[in-house]
Amino acid sequence: MHRARLLFALPIVVLVGCGSSVRPDAREISLSDFARPPEALKTDVVEIEPEVVAPPEVVTEETELSSGDRDFVETRREVISQNADGRSVIDATKSTFERKLEPGQAWPVEGLVGQVNGRPVFANAFLEPIADRLLSAAALRDRVEGRRVFVELVRLSFKDLVDNELIVADAESKLSPEQQQGLFAWLRSFQEETIAERGGSRAAAEASLEAEESQTLEQFVQQKRDIALVRRLMNERIEPRTIVSWRDIVQEYERRRAEFNPPPLLKLGRIRFNPRTDAESIAKVKEMAAQGKKFSEIAAELKLPDGGLWQTFDYPADGIAGMPFTDAMKERLTGLGVDVLSPPLEQRELIVWLGIIALDRPPSRSLFDRDVQLQLRAELEGRRRAIERQRYLDSLRSRWVTDEIGEMERRLVEIALERYWR
Repeated sequence: MHRARLLFALPIVVLVGCGSSVRPDAREISLSDFARPPEALKTDVVEIEPEVVAPPEVVTEETELSSGDRDFVETRREVISQNADGRSVIDATKSTFERKLEPGQAWPVEGLVGQVNGRPVFANAFLEPIADRLLSAAALRDRVEGRRVFVELVRLSFKDLVDNELIVADAESKLSPEQQQGLFAWLRSFQEETIAERGGSRAAAEASLEAEESQTLEQFVQQKRDIALVRRLMNERIEPRTIVSWRDIVQEYERRRAEFNPPPLLKLGRIRFNPRTDAESIAKVKEMAAQGKKFSEIAAELKLPDGGLWQTFDYPADGIAGMPFTDAMKERLTGLGVDVLSPPLEQRELIVWLGIIALDRPPSRSLFDRDVQLQLRAELEGRRRAIERQRYLDSLRSRWVTDEIGEMERRLVEIALERYWR
């Protein structure tokens, strides 16, 4: 048996020292001799069309509009990107409206009106999201009501801004170092997911967010961070105070029993004529009544509106006896069937026939109905959540809100009036 021998072709290395000699077939080597991959392991380079990796194109179209004595500019943006298969994708954003400036008209430029929780509040950034509603209020015909709505809109928007900033600041102060690290890791993961979902590159994500949300990527991530902090704080501070017990549900049901057990509805019809001027119609009704025709048939023959419907009444438990009618009307309605013409009620100036068009009995809903319990629980929780949230915000405002907040609100109202109210 022969043994197979594996022969390795290795370069011969000779160390040169004092008194040593170099063999003729020896050569010097370097690290690059071991870093060259074999030809079989080399990969092919895939060429990608420049259009595929190019950032999306943002097209802006402006149209001048007129409403009465006011001129506006409608701005519409489209983000045009291209898929790998060559198809174009167009993402259109909602239109925005801005007041067209007249020659010599004053227009306050971007300005810092103050700070809330260390964050600057700029006039443009604050007014842009509510500009459409401000213009709608400014276009109301009732100028007094329009100005009230206009100012109230600015104040409510600023109040929401201050409340959110106070809650975020309180939430940040309660984070432990470990929770801060976890929040940072979550935000980094969220930013990577956003970039992947919006084109795969930071430039594409920036363009998409600018077109859709009018935000940069940092602003978008910051907004999600604030929402997460507010939700966490609300779950810790407010949700434990919104617990609803079974007793609360029972009491709420008893308080609103009539809502879940509505009384039957009596739809009453009436036919009436004046004996001195409508003798022919009266004779016609009497003739049809003698033939045994129903109330609806007589009303249709006379072409009465709504089929002769007079009024709709709540039908009490004791029936006709509990209705707010005269004794003569109760006498004619007692025992009267549905769609049956009553005996005539003759008065000095009128002759009246009555008829029960329908007696509707809405279904009752028991306390032990699952949907009723869920509805009452949700309403009670929502009511208590709103109360506790307002209490919490009042406590924050009492500690942190100063006169500077009022001055910022006044300044924002002034800028909004100068820009949008004409």
